[in-house]
Amino acid sequence: MKLHLGCGQSYLPGYVNIDFPLEAHSVQSKSVADIHANILDVRYPANFINEIRLHHVFEHFTRPVSLALLASWHSWLHPGGILHIEVPNFHHQVLMLSNPNVSFSEHALAIRHLFGSHEASWAVHCEGYSPQTLQYILEQYGYRVTEIRENEWRGTYNFEIIACKKAESTTKDEYLEITRGMLSNYLLDSTEHALLTVWLEIYKDQVERSWALTP
Repeated sequence: MKLHLGCGQSYLPGYVNIDFPLEAHSVQSKSVADIHANILDVRYPANFINEIRLHHVFEHFTRPVSLALLASWHSWLHPGGILHIEVPNFHHQVLMLSNPNVSFSEHALAIRHLFGSHEASWAVHCEGYSPQTLQYILEQYGYRVTEIRENEWRGTYNFEIIACKKAESTTKDEYLEITRGMLSNYLLDSTEHALLTVWLEIYKDQVERSWALTP
């Protein structure tokens, strides 16, 4: 089974296309989804999925939630299964914004691409990724990156990263410690321990929502 999460109006043959129902969208004119669901609540059995694919969806998740999803998706995928993510290229987009010669309309479009289109409560980008940072994160969560493709579309910069699940499995407790270390990088200093505690609670709540089903 192959999953296309957050499909919007783009139907991928051969995939199970999943998205919100049409009434949850503000400008989308039709739904092509095979399954209507909040993808934060979707769960599959362990080692069951061949591929998980997301195009311009992953950046909409907060940092603790995105890490919980990487851990949970790893539990769904069979060894060698593929994770395929496309997101805005934060680094390249910021380089363009730093050019003093860009017009206001070019600047506005770049800002929208970095922070979201804002026509719905979910149409906000919560994190920025470069190919290097997302590769590092994926490798910490048990994936091996096999390909990175950068692209430009109508003045916006993006990249696709394709990774596969390594053969070894990782437990919830092991992932919790990996996540503790990952999120600690975002602390100013040791006085922000309470902030880390809150982040980890958000992470654990999402893992409980999406970790692989047991037989």
